[in-house]
Amino acid sequence: MANSSEERMLDFSDSFVLSSGTVSIDCAKGLVLLLYHTPKGEYLLPKGRKNVGETLQDAAVRETMEEAGYKCRLLEHELPTRAPPSPGVSRRHTEPIAVQQRMYHGVRKIIFWYVAQVDSSEQQTPHTQEEGEEFEVRWVRGEDAASTLSFVEDQRIVGKALAAIFSPSPSIAQTL
Repeated sequence: MANSSEERMLDFSDSFVLSSGTVSIDCAKGLVLLLYHTPKGEYLLPKGRKNVGETLQDAAVRETMEEAGYKCRLLEHELPTRAPPSPGVSRRHTEPIAVQQRMYHGVRKIIFWYVAQVDSSEQQTPHTQEEGEEFEVRWVRGEDAASTLSFVEDQRIVGKALAAIFSPSPSIAQTL
Protein backbone atom coordinates (compact mmCIF):
# COMPACT_ATOMS: atom_id res chain seq x y z
CA MET A 1 0.00 0.00 0.00
CA ALA A 2 1.36 3.42 -0.93
CA ASN A 3 2.32 5.71 1.91
CA SER A 4 2.18 9.40 1.14
CA SER A 5 2.63 12.56 3.17
CA GLU A 6 -0.15 14.20 1.13
CA GLU A 7 -3.38 14.86 2.97
CA ARG A 8 -6.21 12.95 1.35
CA MET A 9 -9.92 12.76 1.94
CA LEU A 10 -12.76 10.95 0.25
CA ASP A 11 -16.41 11.95 0.24
CA PHE A 12 -19.11 10.11 -1.68
CA SER A 13 -21.82 12.02 -3.54
CA ASP A 14 -24.32 11.90 -0.68
CA SER A 15 -21.91 13.61 1.72
CA PHE A 16 -20.86 16.73 -0.21
CA VAL A 17 -22.41 19.52 -2.22
CA LEU A 18 -20.77 21.71 -4.85
CA SER A 19 -21.61 25.39 -4.70
CA SER A 20 -20.55 28.52 -6.57
CA GLY A 21 -20.63 32.18 -5.74
CA THR A 22 -19.49 35.54 -6.99
CA VAL A 23 -17.89 38.71 -5.84
CA SER A 24 -19.98 40.90 -8.14
CA ILE A 25 -18.45 44.29 -8.81
CA ASP A 26 -19.75 47.36 -10.61
CA CYS A 27 -16.29 48.25 -11.92
CA ALA A 28 -17.32 51.67 -13.27
CA LYS A 29 -18.64 52.80 -9.88
CA GLY A 30 -16.36 50.77 -7.59
CA LEU A 31 -19.32 49.11 -5.87
CA VAL A 32 -19.65 45.55 -4.60
CA LEU A 33 -22.96 43.69 -4.45
CA LEU A 34 -23.60 42.29 -0.96
CA LEU A 35 -26.62 40.48 0.37
CA TYR A 36 -28.13 41.35 3.72
CA HIS A 37 -29.77 38.25 5.20
CA THR A 38 -32.59 39.84 7.17
CA PRO A 39 -33.44 36.97 9.58
CA LYS A 40 -29.86 36.68 10.87
CA GLY A 41 -28.61 40.24 10.28
CA GLU A 42 -25.65 38.94 8.27
CA TYR A 43 -23.90 40.40 5.23
CA LEU A 44 -23.01 37.73 2.68
CA LEU A 45 -21.93 37.14 -0.90
CA PRO A 46 -24.31 35.50 -3.40
CA LYS A 47 -23.73 31.76 -3.68
CA GLY A 48 -25.59 28.49 -3.88
CA ARG A 49 -25.65 24.88 -4.94
CA LYS A 50 -24.82 23.74 -8.44
CA ASN A 51 -27.63 21.93 -10.21
CA VAL A 52 -27.06 18.51 -11.80
CA GLY A 53 -25.53 18.99 -15.26
CA GLU A 54 -24.70 22.65 -14.65
CA THR A 55 -21.16 24.04 -14.78
CA LEU A 56 -19.70 25.73 -11.72
CA GLN A 57 -19.42 28.98 -13.71
CA ASP A 58 -23.07 28.86 -14.79
CA ALA A 59 -24.12 28.10 -11.21
CA ALA A 60 -22.27 31.17 -9.93
CA VAL A 61 -24.00 33.44 -12.47
CA ARG A 62 -27.43 31.84 -11.86
CA GLU A 63 -27.16 32.02 -8.08
CA THR A 64 -26.25 35.71 -8.27
CA MET A 65 -29.36 36.36 -10.35
CA GLU A 66 -31.57 34.25 -8.08
CA GLU A 67 -30.39 35.73 -4.80
CA ALA A 68 -29.78 39.33 -5.89
CA GLY A 69 -31.94 39.85 -8.99
CA TYR A 70 -29.01 41.17 -11.03
CA LYS A 71 -27.41 39.73 -14.15
CA CYS A 72 -23.67 39.33 -13.96
CA ARG A 73 -20.90 37.98 -16.13
CA LEU A 74 -17.65 36.44 -15.02
CA LEU A 75 -14.64 38.74 -15.26
CA GLU A 76 -11.28 37.70 -16.58
CA HIS A 77 -8.34 38.26 -14.25
CA GLU A 78 -4.68 37.37 -14.00
CA LEU A 79 -4.50 35.80 -10.56
CA PRO A 80 -2.20 32.79 -10.46
CA THR A 81 -3.87 29.41 -10.79
CA ARG A 82 -2.65 25.84 -10.64
CA ALA A 83 -4.83 25.01 -13.64
CA PRO A 84 -2.64 24.43 -16.70
CA PRO A 85 -3.19 26.95 -19.49
CA SER A 86 -5.06 25.93 -22.61
CA PRO A 87 -3.10 26.21 -25.87
CA GLY A 88 -3.49 29.64 -27.44
CA VAL A 89 -5.17 31.19 -24.37
CA SER A 90 -3.76 34.33 -22.78
CA ARG A 91 -2.85 34.68 -19.11
CA ARG A 92 -6.28 36.17 -18.43
CA HIS A 93 -8.89 33.65 -17.31
CA THR A 94 -12.12 33.21 -15.36
CA GLU A 95 -10.92 30.41 -13.10
CA PRO A 96 -12.14 30.55 -9.49
CA ILE A 97 -10.22 32.93 -7.24
CA ALA A 98 -10.83 30.75 -4.18
CA VAL A 99 -12.34 27.49 -3.01
CA GLN A 100 -13.83 27.19 0.43
CA GLN A 101 -14.99 24.17 2.43
CA ARG A 102 -17.53 24.13 5.23
CA MET A 103 -19.06 21.27 7.19
CA TYR A 104 -22.80 21.61 7.75
CA HIS A 105 -24.70 18.82 9.51
CA GLY A 106 -22.10 16.27 8.39
CA VAL A 107 -22.16 17.39 4.75
CA ARG A 108 -19.10 18.99 3.18
CA LYS A 109 -19.98 22.15 1.24
CA ILE A 110 -17.33 23.04 -1.35
CA ILE A 111 -17.75 26.60 -2.66
CA PHE A 112 -15.97 27.91 -5.77
CA TRP A 113 -15.68 31.71 -5.84
CA TYR A 114 -15.57 33.79 -9.04
CA VAL A 115 -15.18 37.48 -9.83
CA ALA A 116 -18.08 38.97 -11.78
CA GLN A 117 -19.09 42.26 -13.38
CA VAL A 118 -22.52 43.69 -12.58
CA ASP A 119 -24.20 47.01 -13.41
CA SER A 120 -25.74 48.56 -10.29
CA SER A 121 -27.74 51.01 -12.40
CA GLU A 122 -29.68 48.23 -14.15
CA GLN A 123 -33.19 47.49 -12.99
CA GLN A 124 -33.22 44.75 -10.37
CA THR A 125 -35.32 41.78 -11.47
CA PRO A 126 -38.01 41.25 -8.81
CA HIS A 127 -39.08 37.96 -7.22
CA THR A 128 -36.01 35.91 -8.17
CA GLN A 129 -35.35 34.43 -4.72
CA GLU A 130 -36.41 30.92 -3.88
CA GLU A 131 -38.88 30.27 -1.08
CA GLY A 132 -37.26 30.85 2.28
CA GLU A 133 -34.54 33.17 0.95
CA GLU A 134 -34.75 36.59 2.56
CA PHE A 135 -31.99 38.75 1.10
CA GLU A 136 -31.80 42.48 0.49
CA VAL A 137 -29.23 43.81 -1.98
CA ARG A 138 -26.77 46.32 -0.58
CA TRP A 139 -24.34 48.18 -2.84
CA VAL A 140 -21.20 48.93 -0.86
CA ARG A 141 -18.12 50.89 -1.87
CA GLY A 142 -15.23 48.58 -2.65
CA GLU A 143 -13.10 49.95 0.18
CA ASP A 144 -15.92 49.21 2.67
CA ALA A 145 -17.06 45.83 1.33
CA ALA A 146 -14.70 43.55 3.25
CA SER A 147 -15.32 45.20 6.62
CA THR A 148 -19.10 45.07 6.04
CA LEU A 149 -19.20 41.30 5.46
CA SER A 150 -20.05 39.15 8.49
CA PHE A 151 -17.50 36.35 7.99
CA VAL A 152 -13.70 36.57 7.85
CA GLU A 153 -13.45 34.15 4.92
CA ASP A 154 -15.85 36.31 2.85
CA GLN A 155 -13.80 39.39 3.76
CA ARG A 156 -10.65 37.72 2.47
CA ILE A 157 -12.38 36.62 -0.75
CA VAL A 158 -13.60 40.16 -1.47
CA GLY A 159 -10.13 41.55 -0.79
CA LYS A 160 -8.61 39.12 -3.28
CA ALA A 161 -11.27 39.87 -5.92
CA LEU A 162 -10.84 43.64 -5.63
CA ALA A 163 -7.06 43.32 -5.82
CA ALA A 164 -7.40 41.18 -8.96
CA ILE A 165 -9.65 43.68 -10.73
CA PHE A 166 -8.25 46.98 -9.54
CA SER A 167 -4.56 46.04 -9.57
CA PRO A 168 -2.20 48.38 -11.38
CA SER A 169 -1.67 45.87 -14.21
CA PRO A 170 -2.06 47.81 -17.50
CA SER A 171 -3.71 44.85 -19.24
CA ILE A 172 -6.46 44.75 -16.60
CA ALA A 173 -7.08 48.49 -16.70
CA GLN A 174 -7.47 48.40 -20.50
CA THR A 175 -10.31 45.85 -20.38
CA LEU A 176 -12.54 47.63 -17.84
